[in-house]
Amino acid sequence: MIRLLGTIAFLSAGITAAGADEGKSVDFDQGGVIVEVGSFFKGTGVTSRPGSQIGVADLALATDTGLYSFLETPENEKKLTALEPGTVVRVKGKLLERGALLHVAALERVSTISLELDLAGLRSAPGRTVSLKGTNKCQCGLDVADLPHSCTLGHLHHLEAEDGKIYHYLKNESGSGLFAGEGSHFKAVEVQGRLFPGHYLSLKKVVVN
Repeated sequence: MIRLLGTIAFLSAGITAAGADEGKSVDFDQGGVIVEVGSFFKGTGVTSRPGSQIGVADLALATDTGLYSFLETPENEKKLTALEPGTVVRVKGKLLERGALLHVAALERVSTISLELDLAGLRSAPGRTVSLKGTNKCQCGLDVADLPHSCTLGHLHHLEAEDGKIYHYLKNESGSGLFAGEGSHFKAVEVQGRLFPGHYLSLKKVVVN
């Protein structure tokens, strides 16, 4: 385990289960660290691009319960703007568990609270081999239940699998193309690759139908 800012025990309200049986979002109130997904996982061949602008789609929240991505909405972008990877924060909002997707209602920087977090364990997770079928959707049609969604920031795509779970693409060559919807906008896709914490996919093979 890695102790960050190790002075005071971190208190987390955790996640409540209200509405989970209806496929809706659940309340979220946790502390964690902002990370840049492009350079987070080891052994994926995905790296951040020097000089490139970091947007809401490039950030995730690592907590002691897992890794969570942010919906690419203007509301989230406004709250995350100017936050550097490594910033310790507390986030309150809504979580769509079947996509590990967060809508941020309130976010505050936390500099005097310590956090017990196995960050190294998340970073070095080996992932597991998966084969998935679904549809490559932007937020115009992605089923995010009761969370706000918008393509104002661009038609940024995710895999909505046949079982309703939502997955996010790590931006290797194949993943970048699907994320941008190149030739795959709202089309059925079959993918093979490795699945990492936070529903992140490192793709090795893509078939667009």
